[in-house]
Amino acid sequence: MSSNRSNVPHTEWGNLIENLNTTAEDRGNPFFQKAVLRLESLWKERITNQNDEASAVLLSALAQALTVYSTTTSVTKAFVHLLPEILRVSQSPFGFLAEVRYSGLNKPYLYSHAVTDIYKPGFGLHDIVTDLQFHNLDTLNGAIMTGRRPVLTNDPPNDPRSGGLPFGHAGLEAFLGLPFLVDDDLVGATSLGDRPGGYSEREVELLVPLCEIGGLMIAAHRNR
Repeated sequence: MSSNRSNVPHTEWGNLIENLNTTAEDRGNPFFQKAVLRLESLWKERITNQNDEASAVLLSALAQALTVYSTTTSVTKAFVHLLPEILRVSQSPFGFLAEVRYSGLNKPYLYSHAVTDIYKPGFGLHDIVTDLQFHNLDTLNGAIMTGRRPVLTNDPPNDPRSGGLPFGHAGLEAFLGLPFLVDDDLVGATSLGDRPGGYSEREVELLVPLCEIGGLMIAAHRNR
């Protein structure tokens, strides 16, 4: 993982937050403003507790993604900007950032604003496609929505929640899925795959800010 790519110095971080605060005040969107305030709080906690470098990279990436959203009002553009950094910080070769939507039958499905193009030969972190949908609830991705809690397995083929893989999808050796909850409303999710050595509660804890800010960004867009 690159330790410098997204790590924002204190001065630049302050400028980012100041700009976001101005935008939030002008727009008057309570979810956007809550996201900015939460980012400020998380950054102060990191300084006080001297959290590891991965935490700094994540918070910086979230601030930059929120800036992209504030200037474009596009969750897709913000998540496309954010996904490569989430993959780096979690040491995952692929994954997605998605919004939870509902079909005509009121069944939840995942609408991916940013997903790694795993079907591209030699794909990398910046090979991203958008607008993919995942409707099958009898899968690991579906378990994020039905369980509304983290889904972690380092043996996906033998996990009872797994419904197999789409045609042409390479084998899956490790999986981490996290829901985005806002006021107990399931608004989004992230799915990550194949971290070397698998996933643990450490990655779940590390990515809590992503779940918070990602969810608030979706809620802010819905509240426009």
